[in-house]
Amino acid sequence: MRVLLLNRYSLERTAGGVAEYLYYLPISLKSLGVETFAYNEDENNGGGLVGPRVSKNGVVTYEGPFMKPSFFVSNKKLHPLIEVCKKEKIDLIHAQGTYRCGWIARQVFKKTGIPYVVTSHADIVATNSDRMKRGKVRRRCHDVLSSAAKVTHLTPLMADISHEVCDTRDKSFIIGNGIDLKGWHETLGLPEQDYAIGIGRLEPEKGFHILISAYALLHAQGFTGSLVIAGTGSAEWDLQEQARRLNLNVVTNFTEFSRVPPCSIVFTGYIQGEIKKQLIGQSQLILFPTQPAQWEEPFGIVQIEAMAAAKPLIASDSLTTRYLQTFGLRAQLVQADNPAAWAGEIKKMTLDSAFRHQCGKMNLENAAQFDWSEIAKLYQQVYMAVMEK
Repeated sequence: MRVLLLNRYSLERTAGGVAEYLYYLPISLKSLGVETFAYNEDENNGGGLVGPRVSKNGVVTYEGPFMKPSFFVSNKKLHPLIEVCKKEKIDLIHAQGTYRCGWIARQVFKKTGIPYVVTSHADIVATNSDRMKRGKVRRRCHDVLSSAAKVTHLTPLMADISHEVCDTRDKSFIIGNGIDLKGWHETLGLPEQDYAIGIGRLEPEKGFHILISAYALLHAQGFTGSLVIAGTGSAEWDLQEQARRLNLNVVTNFTEFSRVPPCSIVFTGYIQGEIKKQLIGQSQLILFPTQPAQWEEPFGIVQIEAMAAAKPLIASDSLTTRYLQTFGLRAQLVQADNPAAWAGEIKKMTLDSAFRHQCGKMNLENAAQFDWSEIAKLYQQVYMAVMEK
């Protein structure tokens, strides 16, 4: 079977959970006899087809025009993608997102008959995307979902949101994100250091300002643990200034990962790979402060990374986290926007090492179900169901 992964940004231009998805899923699918290809937007906007080239995970990748949904469909812009489908004998297109990728996949389907699967992402959540409040946009998404051969969702929350646009319960599947479990084994023996870590895009809805306020309360009580904030985003400078205003010791552009300074707010910038695993592996706690009133997380990749690293987690009380708890995630839930609640739980878990290690141990025991090899089997079953039909 030959499947084309349709995503606007290439693997090299993608970060976070989507990058993990695009990297590891094709590797695991290949072991199941599914050959994947990728088509992404040409960032140079040359108008023609670029490629093929081989991405770092071995996937043959093309880049070309990536149309915005509109009433008039440009055959010229659609042609390069159709040519890739013909050249590579694509059996099925897997669109990452409903609005743009799904819309393009639907246009290819109308021209060629190649079926497509849609995985719903944050682009259909009204709290995340203002355009979903427009009737025209919702109608386009409805048509995309209606014509899709199958639809997958990362969580029941995402499924419910998608069904409000178009009820596809008869062809929907819940398939979560995955983790490269073997790659996390080396972190298990790392000695703990006195810090907690939060990882993600530094945007207001991610809640890092709440953590900084919580640590101001903690340090005022004589607490010496540090907070490591790993990521970049539009709120990075504001977060650093907030910490300074609260008279916290701020460390920026931090690269000495083997030893985190005490009693500090440490900004590392964007991290990935072995450095990310090291910082998580050395931490006492993982913090997940997303603000569900502002941003609905399709799936918290950080939470299953905590499981793979045998770490305890403190998280905002959200539907996504509660869903993952049904799979064995051990997480202490707090009111998302309450710094005092965060401070209290951080202090409690930091001081109770036995409870902390027990939570981490239980997280590791339940992590295997999220290994990419297991997630790939679920996607293969969806693909097979499409092809059999």
